[in-house]
Amino acid sequence: MKMRVMFASSNKKMQNYADAIGHAFGCQVSDIPPSYPADNEKLVVIGLSLKGSKVEDRVRRFCSELIPKRAKTTSLFVDGPENSEAEKEVKRILTEAGTVVIDHTLYVKCGMFSSKLSLEERQKIVDWVREVQTMAAEFT
Repeated sequence: MKMRVMFASSNKKMQNYADAIGHAFGCQVSDIPPSYPADNEKLVVIGLSLKGSKVEDRVRRFCSELIPKRAKTTSLFVDGPENSEAEKEVKRILTEAGTVVIDHTLYVKCGMFSSKLSLEERQKIVDWVREVQTMAAEFT
């Protein structure tokens, strides 16, 4: 499945989660905003650090431009509280842009002191992406 991973976070551990997905699935990993826009991706996995109810402007703009020609389906992994107002806002923006949002968010904990992923954390995110790929296949 043609897939891409994008993330927006100053936390190094979020980048490590994105890199683990990229390594496991052989797909491109980019920071938001990406150097090259998504193009005809079946799935875009987006990693975000969401605190409070505000969504960063760069994330808002990127998500609003993720039209179906660029990405058929999207899914989120989030460092932050479950079902936050910011997460709901990101999902709303993605839906308005026309992409299908797979409602199977993975919530990760990224502390301030450790940026390394444990084997268990790496396995958990890879297993989650496999589940999301299965769900995305239904929409493509």
